[in-house]
Amino acid sequence: MRRLLEDPAVTVVRSVARRPLPPHPKLRHTQADLAAPRAAKALSGVAVLWHLGFALWREPGAAAANRAATRSVLAARPGRVVLASSAAVYGAWPDNPCPLTEEAGPRPNPECPYASQKLEAERILLGEYPTAVLRICAVLGPHADPRVGRAADAYRLAVPAIRGTAQRLQFLHEDDAAAAIHLAGMSGFTGVCNVATPDWLAAGDIARLAASRVISLPRTVLLGLAETARCLRISPFGADRAVLLSGPLALDPARAARELGWRATLGSAHVLRAFLARSRAGR
Repeated sequence: MRRLLEDPAVTVVRSVARRPLPPHPKLRHTQADLAAPRAAKALSGVAVLWHLGFALWREPGAAAANRAATRSVLAARPGRVVLASSAAVYGAWPDNPCPLTEEAGPRPNPECPYASQKLEAERILLGEYPTAVLRICAVLGPHADPRVGRAADAYRLAVPAIRGTAQRLQFLHEDDAAAAIHLAGMSGFTGVCNVATPDWLAAGDIARLAASRVISLPRTVLLGLAETARCLRISPFGADRAVLLSGPLALDPARAARELGWRATLGSAHVLRAFLARSRAGR
Protein backbone atom coordinates (compact mmCIF):
# COMPACT_ATOMS: atom_id res chain seq x y z
CA MET A 1 0.00 0.00 0.00
CA ARG A 2 2.74 2.46 0.94
CA ARG A 3 4.49 1.92 -2.40
CA LEU A 4 1.30 2.64 -4.33
CA LEU A 5 0.53 5.78 -2.36
CA GLU A 6 4.07 7.06 -2.89
CA ASP A 7 4.13 6.21 -6.60
CA PRO A 8 3.64 9.43 -8.66
CA ALA A 9 2.19 7.37 -11.51
CA VAL A 10 -0.72 6.34 -9.28
CA THR A 11 -3.48 8.93 -8.87
CA VAL A 12 -6.06 7.05 -6.78
CA VAL A 13 -5.85 3.90 -4.68
CA ARG A 14 -9.07 2.08 -3.84
CA SER A 15 -8.72 -0.56 -1.16
CA VAL A 16 -10.87 -3.09 0.65
CA ALA A 17 -9.83 -4.60 3.98
CA ARG A 18 -11.48 -5.61 7.23
CA ARG A 19 -9.28 -3.24 9.21
CA PRO A 20 -9.30 0.56 8.99
CA LEU A 21 -6.42 2.33 7.26
CA PRO A 22 -4.88 5.74 8.04
CA PRO A 23 -6.29 8.50 5.81
CA HIS A 24 -4.31 9.61 2.75
CA PRO A 25 -5.21 12.07 -0.03
CA LYS A 26 -4.94 9.30 -2.66
CA LEU A 27 -6.72 6.61 -0.67
CA ARG A 28 -10.39 5.59 -0.99
CA HIS A 29 -10.73 2.85 1.60
CA THR A 30 -13.72 0.56 2.18
CA GLN A 31 -13.70 -1.33 5.45
CA ALA A 32 -15.22 -4.67 4.53
CA ASP A 33 -14.42 -8.31 3.91
CA LEU A 34 -13.26 -8.88 0.34
CA ALA A 35 -15.94 -11.57 0.04
CA ALA A 36 -18.72 -9.07 0.86
CA PRO A 37 -20.89 -7.85 -2.06
CA ARG A 38 -19.91 -4.23 -1.54
CA ALA A 39 -16.24 -5.11 -2.05
CA ALA A 40 -16.77 -5.65 -5.78
CA LYS A 41 -18.61 -2.33 -6.02
CA ALA A 42 -15.81 -0.50 -4.20
CA LEU A 43 -13.22 -1.93 -6.62
CA SER A 44 -15.33 -1.75 -9.76
CA GLY A 45 -13.43 -0.91 -12.93
CA VAL A 46 -9.99 -0.34 -11.40
CA ALA A 47 -7.11 -0.36 -13.87
CA VAL A 48 -5.12 -2.85 -11.79
CA LEU A 49 -6.48 -4.98 -8.97
CA TRP A 50 -3.96 -6.45 -6.54
CA HIS A 51 -5.61 -9.55 -5.06
CA LEU A 52 -3.88 -10.11 -1.72
CA GLY A 53 -6.86 -11.20 0.38
CA PHE A 54 -6.67 -14.91 1.16
CA ALA A 55 -7.21 -17.04 4.25
CA LEU A 56 -3.82 -18.63 4.96
CA TRP A 57 -4.85 -21.13 7.58
CA ARG A 58 -7.01 -24.23 7.68
CA GLU A 59 -10.03 -22.87 9.48
CA PRO A 60 -13.78 -23.48 9.12
CA GLY A 61 -15.09 -21.64 6.09
CA ALA A 62 -11.64 -20.74 4.70
CA ALA A 63 -12.20 -22.42 1.34
CA ALA A 64 -15.59 -20.77 0.86
CA ALA A 65 -14.20 -17.38 1.89
CA ASN A 66 -11.30 -17.68 -0.56
CA ARG A 67 -13.64 -18.57 -3.43
CA ALA A 68 -15.95 -15.69 -2.53
CA ALA A 69 -13.01 -13.26 -2.48
CA THR A 70 -11.99 -14.38 -5.97
CA ARG A 71 -15.59 -13.95 -7.16
CA SER A 72 -15.46 -10.35 -5.89
CA VAL A 73 -12.31 -9.78 -7.94
CA LEU A 74 -14.08 -11.12 -11.04
CA ALA A 75 -17.18 -9.03 -10.38
CA ALA A 76 -15.11 -5.83 -10.14
CA ARG A 77 -14.15 -6.26 -13.81
CA PRO A 78 -10.62 -4.83 -13.46
CA GLY A 79 -8.32 -4.03 -16.34
CA ARG A 80 -5.60 -6.30 -14.98
CA VAL A 81 -5.09 -8.48 -11.90
CA VAL A 82 -2.03 -9.22 -9.78
CA LEU A 83 -2.54 -12.33 -7.65
CA ALA A 84 -0.25 -13.01 -4.72
CA SER A 85 -0.02 -16.78 -4.95
CA SER A 86 2.32 -19.21 -3.22
CA ALA A 87 5.25 -21.53 -3.79
CA ALA A 88 3.04 -24.17 -2.17
CA VAL A 89 1.12 -24.67 -5.44
CA TYR A 90 4.13 -26.61 -6.80
CA GLY A 91 3.88 -29.03 -3.91
CA ALA A 92 6.79 -30.45 -1.96
CA TRP A 93 7.75 -33.75 -3.57
CA PRO A 94 10.97 -35.79 -3.37
CA ASP A 95 11.41 -35.63 -7.17
CA ASN A 96 11.12 -31.84 -7.44
CA PRO A 97 13.94 -30.24 -9.41
CA CYS A 98 15.94 -27.66 -7.48
CA PRO A 99 15.23 -24.91 -8.16
CA LEU A 100 11.71 -25.05 -9.61
CA THR A 101 11.02 -22.92 -12.69
CA GLU A 102 7.57 -21.75 -13.78
CA GLU A 103 7.52 -24.58 -16.36
CA ALA A 104 7.23 -27.12 -13.53
CA GLY A 105 3.65 -28.30 -13.34
CA PRO A 106 1.81 -27.38 -10.12
CA ARG A 107 1.24 -30.42 -7.91
CA PRO A 108 -0.24 -29.27 -4.60
CA ASN A 109 0.15 -31.75 -1.78
CA PRO A 110 -3.34 -33.10 -0.99
CA GLU A 111 -2.77 -32.43 2.72
CA CYS A 112 -2.44 -28.67 1.99
CA PRO A 113 -5.85 -27.26 0.97
CA TYR A 114 -4.43 -23.73 0.98
CA ALA A 115 -2.20 -24.63 -1.98
CA SER A 116 -5.10 -26.13 -3.92
CA GLN A 117 -7.22 -23.04 -3.26
CA LYS A 118 -4.43 -20.76 -4.49
CA LEU A 119 -4.10 -22.83 -7.65
CA GLU A 120 -7.85 -22.65 -8.21
CA ALA A 121 -7.73 -18.85 -7.93
CA GLU A 122 -4.80 -18.73 -10.36
CA ARG A 123 -6.66 -20.72 -12.99
CA ILE A 124 -9.90 -18.77 -12.64
CA LEU A 125 -8.23 -15.36 -12.93
CA LEU A 126 -5.84 -16.34 -15.72
CA GLY A 127 -8.87 -17.54 -17.66
CA GLU A 128 -10.83 -14.31 -17.24
CA TYR A 129 -8.48 -11.31 -17.15
CA PRO A 130 -4.90 -10.34 -17.99
CA THR A 131 -3.31 -11.61 -14.79
CA ALA A 132 0.14 -11.67 -13.24
CA VAL A 133 0.42 -14.60 -10.86
CA LEU A 134 3.27 -14.26 -8.37
CA ARG A 135 4.22 -17.52 -6.69
CA ILE A 136 5.94 -16.24 -3.57
CA CYS A 137 8.14 -18.18 -1.15
CA ALA A 138 7.84 -17.80 2.64
CA VAL A 139 7.87 -14.14 3.69
CA LEU A 140 9.38 -12.87 6.95
CA GLY A 141 9.86 -9.42 8.41
CA PRO A 142 8.70 -7.13 11.21
CA HIS A 143 5.09 -7.33 9.99
CA ALA A 144 4.97 -11.08 9.34
CA ASP A 145 1.80 -12.93 10.24
CA PRO A 146 2.14 -13.69 13.99
CA ARG A 147 1.54 -17.39 13.37
CA VAL A 148 4.29 -17.50 10.75
CA GLY A 149 6.51 -15.75 13.28
CA ARG A 150 5.72 -18.34 15.94
CA ALA A 151 6.65 -21.14 13.56
CA ALA A 152 9.95 -19.47 12.67
CA ASP A 153 10.67 -18.84 16.35
CA ALA A 154 10.29 -22.56 16.96
CA TYR A 155 13.44 -23.17 14.89
CA ARG A 156 15.35 -22.07 17.97
CA LEU A 157 14.13 -25.23 19.70
CA ALA A 158 14.44 -27.67 16.81
CA VAL A 159 14.23 -27.81 13.02
CA PRO A 160 11.83 -30.52 11.87
CA ALA A 161 12.73 -32.64 8.85
CA ILE A 162 11.36 -35.70 7.12
CA ARG A 163 13.79 -38.58 7.28
CA GLY A 164 15.42 -39.39 3.96
CA THR A 165 14.03 -36.29 2.21
CA ALA A 166 15.92 -33.23 0.96
CA GLN A 167 14.59 -29.99 2.40
CA ARG A 168 15.15 -26.72 0.53
CA LEU A 169 13.37 -23.59 1.80
CA GLN A 170 13.56 -19.89 0.96
CA PHE A 171 12.78 -16.86 3.12
CA LEU A 172 11.98 -13.52 1.47
CA HIS A 173 11.98 -10.18 3.26
CA GLU A 174 8.58 -8.50 3.31
CA ASP A 175 9.97 -5.37 1.62
CA ASP A 176 11.26 -7.43 -1.30
CA ALA A 177 7.89 -9.16 -1.61
CA ALA A 178 6.11 -5.79 -1.63
CA ALA A 179 8.47 -4.49 -4.32
CA ALA A 180 7.72 -7.47 -6.58
CA ILE A 181 3.95 -7.09 -6.11
CA HIS A 182 4.17 -3.39 -6.93
CA LEU A 183 6.31 -3.93 -10.03
CA ALA A 184 4.00 -6.65 -11.33
CA GLY A 185 1.07 -4.25 -11.25
CA MET A 186 2.87 -1.36 -12.87
CA SER A 187 4.32 -3.53 -15.65
CA GLY A 188 2.40 -5.17 -18.44
CA PHE A 189 3.48 -8.65 -17.43
CA THR A 190 0.91 -11.44 -17.53
CA GLY A 191 1.42 -15.10 -16.69
CA VAL A 192 3.17 -16.88 -13.84
CA CYS A 193 6.30 -15.62 -12.12
CA ASN A 194 8.29 -16.97 -9.18
CA VAL A 195 9.20 -14.49 -6.46
CA ALA A 196 11.96 -15.80 -4.23
CA THR A 197 15.55 -15.35 -3.13
CA PRO A 198 18.29 -16.79 -5.35
CA ASP A 199 19.55 -18.93 -2.45
CA TRP A 200 17.87 -21.57 -0.33
CA LEU A 201 18.43 -23.34 2.97
CA ALA A 202 18.59 -27.01 3.91
CA ALA A 203 17.45 -28.17 7.34
CA GLY A 204 21.06 -28.13 8.59
CA ASP A 205 21.53 -24.56 7.38
CA ILE A 206 18.44 -23.44 9.29
CA ALA A 207 19.62 -25.24 12.42
CA ARG A 208 23.00 -23.49 12.27
CA LEU A 209 21.37 -20.09 11.89
CA ALA A 210 19.02 -20.79 14.80
CA ALA A 211 21.75 -22.34 16.99
CA SER A 212 19.51 -25.37 17.12
CA ARG A 213 19.43 -28.94 15.85
CA VAL A 214 17.61 -30.97 13.23
CA ILE A 215 15.09 -33.59 14.31
CA SER A 216 14.39 -36.03 11.47
CA LEU A 217 11.28 -38.19 11.70
CA PRO A 218 9.40 -40.50 9.33
CA ARG A 219 6.89 -38.60 7.20
CA THR A 220 3.78 -40.12 8.78
CA VAL A 221 5.11 -39.47 12.29
CA LEU A 222 6.00 -35.84 11.57
CA LEU A 223 2.64 -35.10 9.94
CA GLY A 224 0.79 -36.81 12.78
CA LEU A 225 2.69 -34.87 15.44
CA ALA A 226 2.15 -31.60 13.57
CA GLU A 227 -1.59 -32.24 13.40
CA THR A 228 -1.74 -33.10 17.09
CA ALA A 229 0.17 -29.91 17.98
CA ARG A 230 -2.25 -27.85 15.90
CA CYS A 231 -5.29 -29.40 17.54
CA LEU A 232 -3.81 -28.72 20.98
CA ARG A 233 -2.98 -25.12 19.90
CA ILE A 234 0.70 -25.73 20.59
CA SER A 235 1.58 -24.83 16.99
CA PRO A 236 -0.17 -22.81 14.28
CA PHE A 237 0.87 -25.46 11.77
CA GLY A 238 -0.67 -28.84 11.21
CA ALA A 239 -0.10 -31.52 8.61
CA ASP A 240 -1.17 -28.98 5.98
CA ARG A 241 2.10 -27.07 6.41
CA ALA A 242 4.36 -29.83 7.71
CA VAL A 243 3.77 -31.64 4.42
CA LEU A 244 5.72 -28.85 2.69
CA LEU A 245 8.85 -30.50 4.09
CA SER A 246 8.22 -33.56 1.90
CA GLY A 247 10.70 -32.47 -0.76
CA PRO A 248 12.71 -29.51 -2.03
CA LEU A 249 10.58 -26.39 -2.52
CA ALA A 250 13.02 -23.78 -3.81
CA LEU A 251 11.98 -21.46 -6.65
CA ASP A 252 14.02 -20.04 -9.53
CA PRO A 253 13.42 -16.24 -9.63
CA ALA A 254 15.10 -15.69 -13.05
CA ARG A 255 11.84 -14.81 -14.82
CA ALA A 256 11.09 -12.08 -12.27
CA ALA A 257 14.47 -10.54 -13.05
CA ARG A 258 13.85 -10.66 -16.80
CA GLU A 259 10.19 -9.62 -16.91
CA LEU A 260 9.83 -7.34 -13.89
CA GLY A 261 13.38 -6.13 -13.32
CA TRP A 262 13.03 -7.49 -9.78
CA ARG A 263 15.66 -9.15 -7.62
CA ALA A 264 15.64 -9.88 -3.92
CA THR A 265 17.94 -7.49 -2.08
CA LEU A 266 18.44 -9.92 0.82
CA GLY A 267 19.12 -13.65 0.76
CA SER A 268 17.30 -16.35 2.70
CA ALA A 269 20.04 -16.75 5.28
CA HIS A 270 20.12 -13.00 6.00
CA VAL A 271 16.32 -12.77 6.28
CA LEU A 272 15.99 -15.71 8.66
CA ARG A 273 19.00 -14.67 10.76
CA ALA A 274 17.62 -11.13 11.17
CA PHE A 275 14.15 -12.43 12.01
CA LEU A 276 15.48 -14.75 14.70
CA ALA A 277 17.64 -11.95 16.12
CA ARG A 278 14.58 -9.71 16.42
CA SER A 279 12.73 -12.56 18.09
CA ARG A 280 15.48 -13.01 20.68
CA ALA A 281 15.44 -9.27 21.36
CA GLY A 282 11.67 -9.32 21.81
CA ARG A 283 11.17 -7.56 18.46
